[in-house]
Amino acid sequence: MSDNTTSITRKLGNSVAITLPKRLNVAVGQEYSIIKKQSGAITLIPKVADYFANAEPDEFYTPELNVGYTPYGSEVGE
Repeated sequence: MSDNTTSITRKLGNSVAITLPKRLNVAVGQEYSIIKKQSGAITLIPKVADYFANAEPDEFYTPELNVGYTPYGSEVGE
């Protein structure tokens, strides 16, 4: 989804707030991790209780990422 909407920051108590348009379908009460980059860009990442709660078998299986990888130390229970 691409949205070129702008918003203005506002003072809310001792914090700064920004409103998000309703059409972005942001749920009230949703918790986010906030990351501010050196460029000043701010990213909101929705927090999820358990990424794997509704995963299908092998959904996160990516053997191509393990080529040439050898576990060591605490990764093998040492």
